[in-house]
Amino acid sequence: MKKKELLQMRRLMATSKMIKIAKEDVPQNTKSNDYYSKSYQAPRKYQLYLRCQVENGILKAALYYPDSLRSEGRLPSYMVYIDGEARRFVTYDCINNKWLEAKVDRLDWPHYLPCWPSTWIPDRDSKMVGQYLGSEKTGYDAILEYQMRLRLEERYKRYRKETAKWDADMALTPALPKDWGRWVDKVGIPQNFIFYEYRRGGAKTGYCTFCGKDVPIQEKPHHCKVGHCPRCRHEITYKSLGRLGRFMDTNEVSIYLIQPRPDGFVVREFWARRMYSKETYRQPEIFCSEHWRVIYDGKLSPRTYFWGVYKQSTNRWIAGEPNCNWMSPNRIYATHGNQDGRVYGKTLPHLVRNALKHTGLIEWLRARGFTGNPDRYLALIKKYPRFEQLWKAGLPKLTEESWKQYYYLNEIIRYPQASSLTKALGIDKQDLSRLRNLNGGHLILRWLREEKNSGQVIPDESLVWLEENKIEPVHVSFIRQKMNVPQICHYLRRQALESGETIKQVLTTWQDYLSMAEQLGMDTGDEIIYRVRLLRQRHDELVLRCKQEDLKKQADDILKAHPNLDGICKSLKEKYEYANDDFAVVAPCGVLDILVEGDALCHCLSRSDRYWDRIETHESYILFLRRAPALNVPYYTLEVEPDGTVRQKRTKYDRQEADIESAKVFLTEWQGVINKRLSIGDRRKAAKSRILREQEFDQMRRDNVIIHTGELSGHRLVDVLTADLMEAA
Repeated sequence: MKKKELLQMRRLMATSKMIKIAKEDVPQNTKSNDYYSKSYQAPRKYQLYLRCQVENGILKAALYYPDSLRSEGRLPSYMVYIDGEARRFVTYDCINNKWLEAKVDRLDWPHYLPCWPSTWIPDRDSKMVGQYLGSEKTGYDAILEYQMRLRLEERYKRYRKETAKWDADMALTPALPKDWGRWVDKVGIPQNFIFYEYRRGGAKTGYCTFCGKDVPIQEKPHHCKVGHCPRCRHEITYKSLGRLGRFMDTNEVSIYLIQPRPDGFVVREFWARRMYSKETYRQPEIFCSEHWRVIYDGKLSPRTYFWGVYKQSTNRWIAGEPNCNWMSPNRIYATHGNQDGRVYGKTLPHLVRNALKHTGLIEWLRARGFTGNPDRYLALIKKYPRFEQLWKAGLPKLTEESWKQYYYLNEIIRYPQASSLTKALGIDKQDLSRLRNLNGGHLILRWLREEKNSGQVIPDESLVWLEENKIEPVHVSFIRQKMNVPQICHYLRRQALESGETIKQVLTTWQDYLSMAEQLGMDTGDEIIYRVRLLRQRHDELVLRCKQEDLKKQADDILKAHPNLDGICKSLKEKYEYANDDFAVVAPCGVLDILVEGDALCHCLSRSDRYWDRIETHESYILFLRRAPALNVPYYTLEVEPDGTVRQKRTKYDRQEADIESAKVFLTEWQGVINKRLSIGDRRKAAKSRILREQEFDQMRRDNVIIHTGELSGHRLVDVLTADLMEAA
């Protein structure tokens, strides 16, 4: 198409009919039918107008703005020219007088025009466009579809330079084996079921999905119970048809097919599953799609392809690794595939004689029941050549651990460049023989290295026990210089048996105990200390001692600010202590006793300085309410005035329990007893204390102090303290 010739063609002008329709197309105000009945303006019926004509084999399409038509404008906004024979199109902007290459949905339309506008076009023109473009669509839709198809073809031509060599490589991949579908169903997908209908007393027959037949049920079936088919002996899961949903899928599994190629061989990864429906469970639908291909040449150098979205346009085989970002169109690879699965076995005998004869892949698969990930195996032996030696040396457990957690290999293969496997593992031939006989994993290997470094023999039974309990040399390094391995094992077993804890818990307790003992200056080199008989009890005792040490330091800091507190506390004993058969009031010996009490009952006593000020000024004292049979066990903490008036009585977490009512009777009795012991000076102090208390309560009322935490949250503090008050008679 020559643009000069296109401009010389007769321009299609708007007809009077078009102008009339555009003027009559007025938006109507309507109301929605929902609860709010909002009014909104419906869009116009037509958002774009077209006229089309074929001249000299060229399709001309004139596009008109509705607003232009309503203002009597007849000039088209755009003229689209399509040469069907040359498969080209071009657009002329009649307003700005310039040529455009954009599709009709990418033209500079007003904001109110969508990409797919509702259009008005004469029926004759609409059908003619569809016929000219060979499309089932007509009018605007046919033009846009045609332009999009041409753009896609242009993209494919550009991409062909890259994809042609991929397609050539893929063309050498052999066809699937003839029995592939049956193998996938019977072998590749391992899950099988016996479907049964519920009967009183238990179903007697069911349908086995592996046998494909009705089989007798020899046990009482339960929905989702695992068993074995009495006919084929395959593991199955019972499924009651009454409890089966409309559809049920097996787990999606990876399955692998290894096939020879002229240039080597290819490992093909498929994802497969079955889907059963309640109505047609005897004919399940099998889904099996290929997602990954890795082609290996004679030197086992890989070329990877994956099935994915290419250039946001089409699904095809793409060279390289997929982008597993969650925003990527190929994000499915982030959670699917690359796992162990069944490997098709009939192609392997040919490969073991040719392309795979220098690897142990086939033997490894055979040892694992033809289950694995061949591609991962080949990548692993390329990075860690010693991996293949591990299982060939008769170390299946060590091999399996390395397979599941390949980063173990960095620690297992200590010297990769060594001349032999024993040197690479950091052990000798005798240790390798022990490792093989014990079928040991990486933990036993580490202990054999520890034995070699320390020169102390570790019995086989100790090695097995340490591996069973997942204990590494580093876990017992804190005691290793004081005890040998059999002694450590015996001690851990005995302590676990006596305490009821797990071995790992005992080990942690032991380490914590010795750490605290060392901090407290105890001789941890003495067997009586490090090999203590009652480990849990001694551990808890040291925890209390450590707490006391911390509280002692805190008490020393308090006494620096209030040096008279200990003397005041000791002076209270003769005057304020009293007991009967049920309860007792005990005076503390000093600040440390008060801190221990506060720590035991977890209340605010040890975290507030105001109590120390009150004791020092004789405004109030801290006393302990105890049960008579357990005088050393913290029960309630009391704040009392010099005359015995009880300001506060609080137990754990600043609470009062229901048993405080019986204690109040005792406290009333106690107040009567100490009233006879008070001196004139005590009563003067009490009078002053009462005035200070009332002033404090008045200030709280004015400030409206509210409690914001605990069970009393939301209450006024003055109301709580007033209710707690027990004034002496």
